[in-house]
Amino acid sequence: MAEQTGRALVPPDALADLRLAFAEEVAERLPRLAARADLEEARRDAHTLASGAWIVGEPEIARLARAVESQLPDGPVEQLLALLRVWTP
Repeated sequence: MAEQTGRALVPPDALADLRLAFAEEVAERLPRLAARADLEEARRDAHTLASGAWIVGEPEIARLARAVESQLPDGPVEQLLALLRVWTP
C-alpha cells in the first residue's frame, strides 16, 4: 500500500500552488539547514519542510526531514539536502 500523504486531501487545482509555495520554502530554508549554525533554527526548518513535504506528496522528504529534526546535529542531513536541492532553481 502506498504511503498516505496530504496530497490526497488537496484539490488538484490547489496542488500546483502548494508545490510552488513548498519550493519557495525550500529555497529559503535550505541554506540555513545546510549550515546548521543554529540548531534550533535548523530544527524549525526541518519541521516546516517535513510538514510541507507531506502536504505536497513527498513522503521521502517528509520522513527524512522528521528524522533530521529529531536527530540534529546528526541524522540523515546530507540525504535530505540532496532531495531538497531538486526543489531549488
